[in-house]
Amino acid sequence: MRSTLKLTAMLLMAVPLTGVAQQQLSCVKDIVYSQEFITKYPRAAAACNEVIVSKGEKWARFNAEVKDRQGYHLTVDFIDDHDRPVANMTFEVTPDATVTLRDEHQMKPAAKLQKGEKIVVWVPEKRFGFYAEPGASESKHFAVLSDDSAKKE
Repeated sequence: MRSTLKLTAMLLMAVPLTGVAQQQLSCVKDIVYSQEFITKYPRAAAACNEVIVSKGEKWARFNAEVKDRQGYHLTVDFIDDHDRPVANMTFEVTPDATVTLRDEHQMKPAAKLQKGEKIVVWVPEKRFGFYAEPGASESKHFAVLSDDSAKKE
């Protein structure tokens, strides 16, 4: 009887903690981008779609649409929640690089992407880089070849 009472008490105490762990993080108030990232991409917050924690680090999710692919050069438009372009960028991807498709949540070789496909790109909170999935190591980032961050509106 005593062990049942202890178990019940432990379960009741755990319920509020579960709710906290599942709360949704905000792109506006729950992530602080690195100074290097926000200086280079001041409009990034407008394109952020989600924030999650992976391996103890916050990651921001950005949706992008493929505009062009030439070999291992991938040009994308980052899009906001209303599917409007916010920024344009060209990445160099490695031959073994994969991306996550936005609607299907499946991985696909970056070298096989077609114009118009929508992908997901992740950015870690405290370091500079673009990745195919949250929690990826530094060696799995996409190298930026060009972007329109210097353009004025």
